[in-house]
Amino acid sequence: MPALSVLDLAMFILESPDRHFNVGPLVVLDPPARGRTGFADRLHARLLERPAGPPFTYRLRTPRVGMPSLEEDPDFDLARHVHRVTLKAPGSMRQLFDQVGALHQKRLDRSQPLWQFYVIDGLEGGKVALFGKVHHGVIDGRTFVQVISNWLALSPGERAVRAMWEGVPQRASHAATQATVVERLRGAVGKAAGATATVASLYRMLAAQALASVGLGSGKTLALPFTGIPKVLQGRSSAQRSFAYCTLPIDEMKALGKARGASLNDLLLVTLDLALARYLAELGTHPDKPLVTAMPVALAAAKGGNQIAVLQFPLGGPGKSASGRLEDIRRHTATVKDVVKREASAMVMLFTALVHGIPGMLDKFGLKGGVPVSNMVVSNPFGLPEDRYLMGAKVELVLPLSLVNAGQMLNVTAVTLGNQLQIGFLAIPDAVPRVDKLARYTREAFDTLEDALAEPLAAKKARPKRAARAPAPNGAKRATTRSTSRRMNPPAGQPSRRRLPAHSRALT
Repeated sequence: MPALSVLDLAMFILESPDRHFNVGPLVVLDPPARGRTGFADRLHARLLERPAGPPFTYRLRTPRVGMPSLEEDPDFDLARHVHRVTLKAPGSMRQLFDQVGALHQKRLDRSQPLWQFYVIDGLEGGKVALFGKVHHGVIDGRTFVQVISNWLALSPGERAVRAMWEGVPQRASHAATQATVVERLRGAVGKAAGATATVASLYRMLAAQALASVGLGSGKTLALPFTGIPKVLQGRSSAQRSFAYCTLPIDEMKALGKARGASLNDLLLVTLDLALARYLAELGTHPDKPLVTAMPVALAAAKGGNQIAVLQFPLGGPGKSASGRLEDIRRHTATVKDVVKREASAMVMLFTALVHGIPGMLDKFGLKGGVPVSNMVVSNPFGLPEDRYLMGAKVELVLPLSLVNAGQMLNVTAVTLGNQLQIGFLAIPDAVPRVDKLARYTREAFDTLEDALAEPLAAKKARPKRAARAPAPNGAKRATTRSTSRRMNPPAGQPSRRRLPAHSRALT
């Protein structure tokens, strides 16, 4: 039976009525004009013909003695998991978000495989939506990337229909050999020694963080957990969620990143930082220290289950220019990469479980205010660099619906589709009111960032080469003058040049 990693177990233990660990995609299809009528019914029927594979055939096994694990469900019935929904006319995106929100927040039945799937029609223009949700404890991010990539076709002419629940090809396992008593004992001793080393490494890292927090120590290290977090985007936990999304132009982001030596994730973070500065200013909040984000990082030594580190780091300094914020973010993300590269995977996973487990347990036991871990979590789990299709219908959107962990009130998840970076904002509305504004400001903040970063580059290219100067006579020092000029960055509230979509709706 497949074992659960420490993070998998935490996701089951920390689940509460206010915080379910459901994740999944919302896919919007634009069916071919000649086949729009009845498309949803035909697709539903075709999908029901597809087989299910691991981990979509696994259910949770909780023995009286021992650790929980996953097992094959001997009574698996696909019809219990695949459903048809029709929206009431006119079938707007707001109605779709309402419907998906109600479905997303429902707790999955732990006596069955932990997933559900919905084919939704009734949308304006004959479009069809597909929504799947899976408990994050049974599927890790890498596997989900493979699942979605295998599911959606590369060509409109590909009529073979695959389903999300077909899973991924499983590696052939070697026949188990019966271990001797000596071998078993040696393995147990090795695991105990490894666990001791992991805990010792954790203490060492926490000690280094504590020293760094008071200006001592050396080397790159993360900030001490639960410290230095501005008191913004905070509130009481609730089952309510609000959702919004926007899109950013991938080609322009890549061109800007190449010119500035920045990654796409760096540009995403600084764009969000600028948008949040504008959003918080409108709420009358002006933090005096950088916002803190958490970011999931896949571990190279992952061997099944959720093998990730979720590490916290500050964004740009308050009041800094776009360029200054970018430099701060690049420095902090470099520290995160250095820590992940330097430390053992088991240690950073244990660090993640402890940091997120403490507020999770407090939240589960009724302390709704909780302990803040960060102001938000930002992830960029996967990308589909080309257009995708399903039964001849073009995929217009692949929107990620993730989870809002305890200690956070906002989840920002980005997914690439073709030449668009689609960004989903999932929030607890009491802490992040009008999340649609934040989505819109993010779209507009990229224009501000592009203008601010492109100007110095253009000025550098236009600067004429200086002629070589003759040496000053008699060794006298040559008098020099220096003039500097700076054009103010365009205000964050300026109108956007690109009409990129931003939509939202409360999820209850």
